[in-house]
Amino acid sequence: MFANPGHGNHWLKLKLNGVRTNRAAIGARIKVVVEAEEGERSIHRIVGSGGSFGASSLRQEIGLGQARTIKYVEIFWPVGSFTQVVTGLKIDTCYHITEGVNTPALVELKSFKWPAAVQL
Repeated sequence: MFANPGHGNHWLKLKLNGVRTNRAAIGARIKVVVEAEEGERSIHRIVGSGGSFGASSLRQEIGLGQARTIKYVEIFWPVGSFTQVVTGLKIDTCYHITEGVNTPALVELKSFKWPAAVQL
């Protein structure tokens, strides 16, 4: 196994839960608007069908680069053509967002440290 030392860029993880839309939120479109040194920019994602045996996760892992803040996140839910706007999200954090609920739930991600040196 190899440890990923990181790269200094920021990220946002979102787990969407559909209510009218299917529970896995497949087909939902996500727009993340961030403020970076060079100005405002948008990042787009579509929730796909996921996969199995290590394929794509349904949790969206969105790279934000050197963004300073997240201005807002728009989620277009395919059933009912409903667009939900979520504000107040922090970078380098994971949230659970339910369709129609404007308060996201913070998800605590467990971390661990690899030993400095492993002898085989």
